[in-house]
This record gives sequence, structure tokens and C-alpha cells, in this order.
Amino acid sequence: MKATVLMLSLVLAAADVSARDPDSFRLSVLPQESSAPDTVHNRALEDMLSNFTRTQETAELPYDSWTFTAHRYLGYAIVAATATQIILGSMTWNARKEGKEPGTKSAHKYIGYTTAGLSLAQSTLGYVDFWKLRGKESGKTKRMVHLGLSTLATAGFVTAAAIAYNSRQDIEDGTAAEEGKTFDDLYSNHRTAGIVSGISVLFTVIVIEW
Repeated sequence: MKATVLMLSLVLAAADVSARDPDSFRLSVLPQESSAPDTVHNRALEDMLSNFTRTQETAELPYDSWTFTAHRYLGYAIVAATATQIILGSMTWNARKEGKEPGTKSAHKYIGYTTAGLSLAQSTLGYVDFWKLRGKESGKTKRMVHLGLSTLATAGFVTAAAIAYNSRQDIEDGTAAEEGKTFDDLYSNHRTAGIVSGISVLFTVIVIEW
């Protein structure tokens, strides 16, 4: 009899608790759903997310900037002009070495001046973008290498154009003949500057794109 009274008391007490606070009864009696796994302290996941974030930041730099867009497309134009100049320059060089008047001379000349001008404009915009991103650590080393190669390419294009201009002036006013300068004497440095510029442009694109 005492056991029956005790059991009845426990049932009534549980019913009273559940009536006053159903959630507490449910939490204490019903099985709880498993909580989501704690990923805050998952080192591998943190590293993966960090690397992804850095990659995205690098790919998006310098975000929506007209200077970046202009710099980028000027770069593509310079790559195309450089490839054209390599072909025209080689044809002009070979014809001159054979003592012929090259038909590619004028095209090589004016495309060369255009390439030097585009390169100056592109490098200027590149300096502007670099300054805008001076506080960004992600991709900073890549941007510095890109800036250095771009500057070298621009200096090479301007130098090549200046050497070609001076050499042509020496030929036209007779100075080259008086001093006994050969074609190699007049244009070998021009050719070297053009080759260095072309290689620099190639690596500039590789560094920033990959």
C-alpha cells in the first residue's frame, strides 16, 4: 500500500512539473538531438577557409577600379604589340643584314613608338593601383614582382625607341658613315633592349595571372 502511494505521488509530481514547464519535462525525458559539430577549432578547416579567402582577395584586387580595368586591357594590347614587334623586328633585321631595304621598316617603327607610349600609360596606372592597395597584405609579393617587371619592360621599350631614333638620325645626317659605324653598331643595342622588354612583358603576365 505504501509503495502504491509513493508511486502515485511521483506520477502526480511529474505531471505537475510538466504542466508548469513542458519544455523542462521534454528536455529531461526525451532524447535530445545531437548538436552540430564544432568546426571553430577544426584546424584543417580553418586553414582551408583562410587559403580560400586569400585566393579570393588576390583574384578580386583591386576590386572595381577603372584604373585596374584600363591597366589590364592596356597590358593585353602591349602583349599583342610586342608579339607583332618581334616578328616585324626580326624581318627588318634580317633584311638589313642582307643589305636590302626592308618593307617592314615603317610598320616596325610606328608600332614601336606606340608600344612605348602604351607601356608608359599602363605602368602609370599600375603605380596608381599599387598605391591604392598599399595596405593589402594578400598578394603583395606578387604585385611587387609584377610592378618591377612592368617597370623593366617599359624602360626597355622607351630605351629601344630612343636608340632606334638616334641611330636613324646618325644615318640620315651622315654621322654614322663618318664614324664608320656598321648596322650592328647602330642597332644591336636596340635589338637587345627590345628582347629584354619582350621577355619582361611575358613574365609580367605570367606572374600576375598565375
